[in-house]
Amino acid sequence: MKKSIFKYRWVWMWSYLGLLTYELCLKNPWFILGRSVALNPPLDTSSAPVSAFLHISSFSVLGFLAMFAFQEQPERTRIRYSLWFLCYSGLTELIQSFIPNRWPSGEDVIFNVLGLIVGVIMFMKVSQYYQKFFGQIPILLEAPIEA
Repeated sequence: MKKSIFKYRWVWMWSYLGLLTYELCLKNPWFILGRSVALNPPLDTSSAPVSAFLHISSFSVLGFLAMFAFQEQPERTRIRYSLWFLCYSGLTELIQSFIPNRWPSGEDVIFNVLGLIVGVIMFMKVSQYYQKFFGQIPILLEAPIEA
């Protein structure tokens, strides 16, 4: 029986989605890194550039993992999940309107969507790289690549 680290690749995506949702619903998102960091955060997340970077980077990881998880699925399924993640980015902002010390923003939704797009593009570039230099896309591997 062949073992593959990619057999349960969807678990990585759903685990990250759970962590992202938890972080987005906290009163103080810095609490994940510890109490001392939460009391003295290293960055002022209310500034636009920092907020944009955090939203784009976190949702680009989600976009990358989603492409990784659903690469072998039919196109219809991938489109359905893409629409679900677009709704998810808006839903997280709506939920933040009910959390003290958090506020929803239309700009954040735009940054979330931009992050998803960046993640998909990153996955496509990584896949092209692997296909060019190793002859196969990393998702389809059943055995480790030998250099």
